Amino acid sequence: MACTALIDNLSTCHLRIFGADVGGIGVESSRLCVIDGVDDEFFTPSGVALVTAGEARSAQTSKQSNSGVNWVFTRNEEVPEGWMKVGKLQYNPSEVLGRGCEGTVVYRGKFDGRDVAVKRVVSEFVRLVDREADLLRESDTHPNESDSQFRYLALELCVASLNDYVHEEAVREKVFITSTELLRQATEGLAHLHIMQIVHRDMKPQNVLLSTAGTRGVRAVISDFGLCKRVQPGRHSLSKRSGLAGTDGWIAPEALVSESTSFPVDVFSLGCIFYYVLSNGDHPFGDSLHRQTNIINGEYMLRGIKQDIPVAVSLIESMIQRVPNMRPSLACVLAHPFFWEPDRRLQFFGDVSDRIEKEDDTSPVVRRLERNARAVVGGNWRNNICDPLAADLRKFRTYKGHSVRDLLRAMRNKKHHYRELPEEVRSSLGHIPDQFVLYFTSRFPLLLLHTYEAMEWCADEGVFRAYYPDENDLVHDNFDVAATTDKMRNIRLRMKDEIANEELKRKVDAQNIESTEWVRGQPAKGKPPTKIAV
Repeated sequence: MACTALIDNLSTCHLRIFGADVGGIGVESSRLCVIDGVDDEFFTPSGVALVTAGEARSAQTSKQSNSGVNWVFTRNEEVPEGWMKVGKLQYNPSEVLGRGCEGTVVYRGKFDGRDVAVKRVVSEFVRLVDREADLLRESDTHPNESDSQFRYLALELCVASLNDYVHEEAVREKVFITSTELLRQATEGLAHLHIMQIVHRDMKPQNVLLSTAGTRGVRAVISDFGLCKRVQPGRHSLSKRSGLAGTDGWIAPEALVSESTSFPVDVFSLGCIFYYVLSNGDHPFGDSLHRQTNIINGEYMLRGIKQDIPVAVSLIESMIQRVPNMRPSLACVLAHPFFWEPDRRLQFFGDVSDRIEKEDDTSPVVRRLERNARAVVGGNWRNNICDPLAADLRKFRTYKGHSVRDLLRAMRNKKHHYRELPEEVRSSLGHIPDQFVLYFTSRFPLLLLHTYEAMEWCADEGVFRAYYPDENDLVHDNFDVAATTDKMRNIRLRMKDEIANEELKRKVDAQNIESTEWVRGQPAKGKPPTKIAV
């Protein structure tokens, strides 16, 4: 299957993303060739080829420039019958992979003997191609050639788009990758652009491609660099003079009504993509006819998610907030428990249980955890577990069925003593960590999100720093830092104030009890109560 992602929007190049190699992001080093009308047997110095060290060593002939760039010269390949050749690019005019706006066409082709997708752009719109080349020099890179009428770009030939993955079962069976992993990789790729101060401005399912090239398995590939814009040093946003960018139905509301935009426009579009994938093709803002109006009005529905529902809804809802600087940065998105593997989730539950084990029932952290506990545990969690586990729990201690803390304690204890459990109980719980975690989160779907939000005020404590984004990650790179910092960090400040108020209220309540006892002739500790000013 060809790269059908290029059918809807073709002014594209793409950033290759394939996992966490360096700093959480792996970007493969390929090459960028900028050739002006070269159609000779050999490249000349006017056609610069930036290559990897390995490519330079294996090239037929090469010489080192003063700048450290390898100038590479390779022989022309034989052109198959019916194919066209421009420089080192060859393409088959009869094999069209897709068509785009302004006369853009993508053909199946070759570059240096490798199968590629060759994008042909009318020279009148070469500015977009040049912008892509400039940006790709600093990220991933792709060869390009030109003649008197067109500019040609050689793109990696991908097997499908995220849109195909959602709608075609044959694609899902072919690529062997989970939707969560695809979304994680796409987020990492977009985060890499943001670190480079680049706003993509046209994120949608058709612009996330799936590649199976190389030995790293399936990779999510960000495509369509034609509308990318760099946020200039010292500035926080892009002005409207940069032009309206994006595809109708995926454009953030501020892009339509505000004088400036920045990184949060990508977060908004990515949130819509998350829902699109997790709902098997639905859009949070409804059908295509009313979608953009609903986006402007902030009217959405998230009822179609099929997996990890409360956690996913929480993340997506934050990403599609109408107010741009209330959306999380991509660092926060990647830190969200939606992306946690089962072993990390289980470790988090255990760390929380250890943290609150010795806390008094009236302590602020326990009160936060037990707030709305009955909704979290389904009234009484002991009634929602299997009989073998319920019987085993009764052997050793008393657990309160309405308590979140006691549910976490039971999970921690059974995990620690898993090998000592009766076979029937182990069979019910399943293997650690995957099945064990699923046993509890499937019965108590609110448990992870509730616990994560309740414990956020402990984010600065040593053991919990690994679970929550650093305060510096709460803001978008270079985006209205003062305003965003105030609003995002105030969430934690308000939380700490709330804890302090709860602690003060607890002391006041205790003093009121003492006052009542003293009035009745039973003075607490033999002295009148001390008044506390609130």
